[in-house]
Amino acid sequence: MYDKGVKMIIIVYALRGLLYLIIIDAILSWVQPPHKMPRSITSAITTPLYKPIHSVLNPSMTGGLDLSPLILLFGLQFLIGFFAGLSI
Repeated sequence: MYDKGVKMIIIVYALRGLLYLIIIDAILSWVQPPHKMPRSITSAITTPLYKPIHSVLNPSMTGGLDLSPLILLFGLQFLIGFFAGLSI
């Protein structure tokens, strides 16, 4: 029904939305506790994405600094570039 380019564009937009959600969650983590709205929604979505990174690079190994959002952002940027290249 859809051609390959349209599917790739939809995937790219979904990944970009996730990228923005991670950025919003990281900013909210500085000013809001995780149980308050809207942080409770963003952390409910992003926490499962951080868990595999935490199993390899625990924040206690980096002096309490959680690098998982940054690593996930780099991975998403790579995937966005990959799928955007496929849609051409």
